[in-house]
Amino acid sequence: MTDQHPGLATERVALSQELSEFLIEFSIALHRTSMYPEGHPSLERSATLVVNRLAALLLDRPSISMGVARRQLVIEGVATDQKHPVLRSLAERLHRHQLGAIFFERGTSIDEVVSMMGIVAVEPEKDSTPLGLGDPEVLRQWPHVRLYPLTYEQLELTGSGDEEDADSGDERERGTHSAQLWIGLAQAALATDAQDVSLEAAEPTVVAEAINQHPEAKAYDQVIVGYLLQLAEELKQDGGLASSAVRKRLSRLIGALDDRTLRRLIDLGGDVAQRRKFVLDATEALTADAVIDIVQAAAASSNQSISDSMVRLLTKLSAFAEQGPQLMQVQADNALREQTQHLMESWNLEDPNPDDYTRALTSLARRGVTLTSTAQTNYLPEPLRIVQMALEVEAVGIPFWRAVAESLEHDGLAALVGLLIEMPADNRVAGALWQHLTAADQVGRFLARDNVDFQALDPIFDRMEPGTLAPLLLHALMESNSRSTRLGAFKRLAALEFPVVEPLIVSALNDERWYVQRNLLALLNEMGVYSEAVSPGGFARHGDARVRREALELWMRSSEDRDRALWVALADQDERTLRAAVAEALKGVPAIAAPLIARRALESLPPDLRSALLRLLQGQQHPLALDALMRTASAGRTLLGRYRLAPKSAEALAALTVLADTWSTDSRAAALLARARRSTDPEIRAAAQVPAYRG
Repeated sequence: MTDQHPGLATERVALSQELSEFLIEFSIALHRTSMYPEGHPSLERSATLVVNRLAALLLDRPSISMGVARRQLVIEGVATDQKHPVLRSLAERLHRHQLGAIFFERGTSIDEVVSMMGIVAVEPEKDSTPLGLGDPEVLRQWPHVRLYPLTYEQLELTGSGDEEDADSGDERERGTHSAQLWIGLAQAALATDAQDVSLEAAEPTVVAEAINQHPEAKAYDQVIVGYLLQLAEELKQDGGLASSAVRKRLSRLIGALDDRTLRRLIDLGGDVAQRRKFVLDATEALTADAVIDIVQAAAASSNQSISDSMVRLLTKLSAFAEQGPQLMQVQADNALREQTQHLMESWNLEDPNPDDYTRALTSLARRGVTLTSTAQTNYLPEPLRIVQMALEVEAVGIPFWRAVAESLEHDGLAALVGLLIEMPADNRVAGALWQHLTAADQVGRFLARDNVDFQALDPIFDRMEPGTLAPLLLHALMESNSRSTRLGAFKRLAALEFPVVEPLIVSALNDERWYVQRNLLALLNEMGVYSEAVSPGGFARHGDARVRREALELWMRSSEDRDRALWVALADQDERTLRAAVAEALKGVPAIAAPLIARRALESLPPDLRSALLRLLQGQQHPLALDALMRTASAGRTLLGRYRLAPKSAEALAALTVLADTWSTDSRAAALLARARRSTDPEIRAAAQVPAYRG
């Protein structure tokens, strides 16, 4: 969501670091699952990281669930930022599968996560059935993981006859989608997987009663909230007749929800900024009485106060909007929605109705509302309206540039860019404003702000020369104190052509700050290039493990120094660096590295990492490799000199597998393998089988 109102940025409640890292890790793991074939070591490694993050979250709660909207997730009562590229991509992927929520329970295993991601990572084909519309048993196949569908029946609630004829094709398509979302909401509220939901069952009062009576449960609530957010946004964008039936149904549903339930759902719908967006969308999409219900519930959820006078005034406007002469209905409806929007813009005030206004509101509410007036106003038009008028009449002057400056000063960049995008390419005022916004010093000021709106800046970046843009982004990456700003600059630098960025990186690597060096090396890795002008070996023994990790990952891509870089990475004491080295070694292990791998395989490391190191010894005919494998697979000898098998573990099974493949002709290995093949455990027997080409 774009920040368009004063105070919005300071009110946004960010995800906790633990939740954010879990979601990002989950998104990365899904991406890797879509890239690598089944059984690839990276998949188990990614799932392990996800489970570890999940286990930490579940230490103080029995379960955790996240709701899915079209471009964001709702987890633990906080909505993710639609501008976050990784989390937005995750939400869009899940939404394409028609999934409404994902539920994780304490005890979730790596195998469950690997299996679930293997299904979700597959993009639905154009003509195929999305996961959420398929077999319900597929979504419930794991003991501790559950996927909840976002299902709907293709019912038409969009009217018929003349109304359909009056709508354009786009409006009918959007209206059909609104109807589908309504049926999905009804099915979710009624907690049914049935594909045939009758019109009676989908009646607003029936759906509302089901929501009111349902026990409080995060997975259920987050599916409902996801539908409400999507419906409000969908109806806001559709001003035609196609969605009128759905608009009326949703308005009746809101009115039938009891206060406690509506407040509970809005609480779960995200932070203050997200609730504000929902209210503003509802203001434009729903009927007048539903708007008042939502505003009051959002005020209670945000600990804001609306005076009795204001409530009475809004209620009267709502009543006039529903009945009376046609002109009065139109005027009252417009006044209600405009006042609600102004109220939300001042939501950060302790009391949005100062004392001198309170008396006037009370008097006005008691006497009635005069909807037309010939009184002259002393207030200047809003800056954005001045800009819009200047664009439409193609007139530039001092008031125009003053309005532009005022809009930019009050975080109105997104609104300005929105106006410009709608203008024809030959509009001369739009051209002048684009030139003003794309000036290097202006863009530098945008990037120096505390909260950089990259979504609004992207159209500006697209109109700049890469050679002008790259230094500005690099300066933001190096100097900004905001992590989100650094991440946004990083992503956009990585998207530029490498010849534009390379000389800037080479020069900036002279900076002595470790985090600058790390980010610049990470940028090269993100771009997937190896620069001959950079000497990663010089950073490979840096005092900070994060710098070493990026440097070694870059160095291992060198065609000439790959083996040397791999050896250094395998020797590094940082676990994440070692894991990266193991992943690279899967492409080929130089013989010189075998003793080092054997030594590290005997160290006190996580079982999965030790197992991976032992597997790298396959085919390595070095005595130290044999020694490491024997020490792992055996538990010494009996009094009669026979080998004893080590207790079954992932490391012991890996060691037996490599012994059977590489050392089956060695007398010591052969004796141990023979003992293993007599084991009562089928996994141990299978690991000790000598491959046919060896036998």
